[in-house]
Amino acid sequence: MTWNPEKGTADIDMNAALSFKNMATKLDFWVPLGLQYGVAAEGALPSNTAIYWNGADKITLFTSEEYSSQKLQGNSLSADIVTVSATPLCKQYFNAANCYTTSTTLYSFKEGSPISTIYEITSAEAETTTLQGYIIGIGKSDEKTYALTSTTGEGIPGSNEYLLLYTIDPTGSISQQTVQNSKFENFSYRSDNGVWATFANGNFYTTGAKINATSGTPEYTKVQSLIDGFQVISSATALQPFGYAAPSPAFYAYKNYLLAVGQTFSFDELTVAAFKNEKLVGFILITPLDKPEANLVTYDATGKQLNTYRIQTPVQIVVPQS
Repeated sequence: MTWNPEKGTADIDMNAALSFKNMATKLDFWVPLGLQYGVAAEGALPSNTAIYWNGADKITLFTSEEYSSQKLQGNSLSADIVTVSATPLCKQYFNAANCYTTSTTLYSFKEGSPISTIYEITSAEAETTTLQGYIIGIGKSDEKTYALTSTTGEGIPGSNEYLLLYTIDPTGSISQQTVQNSKFENFSYRSDNGVWATFANGNFYTTGAKINATSGTPEYTKVQSLIDGFQVISSATALQPFGYAAPSPAFYAYKNYLLAVGQTFSFDELTVAAFKNEKLVGFILITPLDKPEANLVTYDATGKQLNTYRIQTPVQIVVPQS
């Protein structure tokens, strides 16, 4: 699909851009989740893959499937395969995931307190790194890996909790910084309370805030225009109040847009919101998710409904990375 957020028009091509077998008979790649969360409609299992799309004609599939060839060819896309062990690595709540991909590497994390683990998986090897705190986000920029964790002085979640930013350089050297303005009382950043942070444009984003990871001095900054944009979505669609579903949506950078994708307000919908300069320019609502087909409805920045399309219900939205 090619979408013009300002005009609310969508070009939808139903031909397969790439075909590959889905051999999933159990959740041996994605971590099993409760019934109210997950990636599949009507009990179907997701393919055992995480996807990186370079935005042109090439994708990388990180998969526990067994393919006879290391190359797959589609109508418009070609694919490289990186095989990972059949170990549940990735969690996904309607697009928000603890996995981050580049063209060669899958980065994942396992939350833990007081110590968390990062996985860096390539076709050649799998490396692990342990960090202090409960990890909520991971990203990669300019050959450096960034990880965001929450920690507390007393070890009690939500009690004077604050954020730490870790930077890992290509040599494996790790530096640690406290994120300014991130200390809150009686509040938890932890993903089981509804907060994950996704990496885009050198920032970790949550629903209404960002942490500038690559600036040299990380700071937790409230972004009112994002909050206002999600309020427009809630008001226009009569969905549940802002912040109803957990966790935060996933954020992606594409060209000059910041895209927020996720089960943002209720368990029966996917929202795709486009921001420019962190201000809402348009959004899509996809619902219902528990039927073979769904309505894809486009809206403008004011919440005015523009166009409706009938589509096959998606289990995931893949955004080009360049």
